[in-house]
Amino acid sequence: MSQHCPHCQQTIASPSLSSYEDFFACPHCHSALAHHEADIMLYALAFIVILTTPLVTLTGMNILIAMAVTMLAYHFLRPVLFEPRFRLRIVKFFPEQ
Repeated sequence: MSQHCPHCQQTIASPSLSSYEDFFACPHCHSALAHHEADIMLYALAFIVILTTPLVTLTGMNILIAMAVTMLAYHFLRPVLFEPRFRLRIVKFFPEQ
């Protein structure tokens, strides 16, 4: 799934979350971009709730073990399934004085 730069509206291929620390640059306009934190948290929360609930109710698994299994699954599936869907935001920096 392609993503669009919020500044120049060009289609870009954003790097994975693990490949940058604070931001990455748009290859077209060189704006500082990052993945939107709200998307990261909402996708993680939805995935954990949607998978943990059936594991606990249908299989009778301990909730702590079910959450650990679900979080581990999210860790491995995030780069493939979720990161292409995260929105991008412009990172605003204030010049040092």
